[in-house]
Amino acid sequence: MKKTILASILFSTWGLTATAQTPDLLGAPKEKKYEHVIGVQLNSLIRQVFNFNGSAASNTNPYLLTYNMNSIKTGWGFRLGAGFVSNTSSNDDGVNTRTSKINDLHIRLGAEKAFKLTDKWSTGIGLDVVINNNDDHTTAITHSFDTVTTNTSDIISSYGGGAMAWIKYSITKNIAIGTEASMYYVTGNEKQSVETIFAHSSNQQPAVKTDNKLSQGNLNVPVAFYLSVKF
Repeated sequence: MKKTILASILFSTWGLTATAQTPDLLGAPKEKKYEHVIGVQLNSLIRQVFNFNGSAASNTNPYLLTYNMNSIKTGWGFRLGAGFVSNTSSNDDGVNTRTSKINDLHIRLGAEKAFKLTDKWSTGIGLDVVINNNDDHTTAITHSFDTVTTNTSDIISSYGGGAMAWIKYSITKNIAIGTEASMYYVTGNEKQSVETIFAHSSNQQPAVKTDNKLSQGNLNVPVAFYLSVKF
């Protein structure tokens, strides 16, 4: 009898131990450490839907796409922004023909600290490094007895950095809308070239070229709105 009772106690103890260890054997879900957010600028869409009659502040924020990764525990993380504009336009009134090609690239990379204000509102501050390259070319042709072609090139390369801040409102758990402001100081150079070609004249002039240093502070006020998706 005693052996039967002892065996029952040992069996029960082994069963409880095995049950307690089951989650470890199966593997508990890993705790999420980082929050990833992708954002896209909405201003172009807003301009198509609403007509502000020119009263809205000019949007100088060139970053169309953004990416943020932040620690859920501390709020620290890094951010990346990119904007690219490629545009070709042409017009011809029979006498004057004008063609413009614009290729602008803007990149930023920085560190930030995110704060949760309420269940719906969050904000963040940080520092960015920025790189800009504007490559614009224009060809203007005036048709006449001595047709004149003017080729204009304007290339601006700059880099720098500065401070930024953002604020977001969560529409759902994973979707938010927000805006940001930044103050960047950049330095670089601007290369310009103007070449005039006469179709029949023998008195051709060499291209006029300039290479200027530049430095300026750029303030992007919070008029750019971003739709963000968190995952």
